[in-house]
Amino acid sequence: MVKQLIIHYPGILKSFLETNVMVITTLFITLLIGLPLGVLLYGYSEKTLYYNRLKYQILNVILNSLRSIPFLIFIFVLIPINRMIFKSSFGLPATILPLSLVGVSLYSRFIEQALINVSRNITERAISMGSTKQQMIRYFLLPSIRKDMILSLTSVALSLVAYSTVVGVIGAGGLGDYAYRYGYQEYNYPLMHGIIIIFIVYVYILQSIGYYFAKKEN
Repeated sequence: MVKQLIIHYPGILKSFLETNVMVITTLFITLLIGLPLGVLLYGYSEKTLYYNRLKYQILNVILNSLRSIPFLIFIFVLIPINRMIFKSSFGLPATILPLSLVGVSLYSRFIEQALINVSRNITERAISMGSTKQQMIRYFLLPSIRKDMILSLTSVALSLVAYSTVVGVIGAGGLGDYAYRYGYQEYNYPLMHGIIIIFIVYVYILQSIGYYFAKKEN
């Protein structure tokens, strides 16, 4: 196994970098869009904020739909949109949209659930102090779920790593695609097992980083 990893080192390194580009780029987009969207979801369901049942249900249906479509089919469904945005439905750029949409749908739900679990005492305290809705979110609600925000983002990152193994169907590369092409298809099982170990270590490192920052916030 070690021998196969050494032989395939250049290809594995290139694939590992491709996986990182996919995960880091989509994780940034997920945070940028998913966090405010999760707050908005909570706000539309909360009478002390922006209560609007219709808007909540519209967002609810959209996010549930994104999470319900099998990811492989989702990639194919988005091919026309990718061609329109990136002028291509093939390669690394074509992975950004499907991975980001899945990441945003997951993270916004995590944020909504975390906010739902915030103690009523906190919102009541904010109201009694005369806070505006924006101040309530910024100074009371978000600080209360800081740990959940970090751990949820970590969970999304791990999900994105798993989803990134599928995007080889549109020529995006990545470790999963490398393991499939040069491991499984060529009956090189020692190489495939070696890449699985790389994935295990990679996921462990991501999890450890997330836990470190979550605990640091205490």
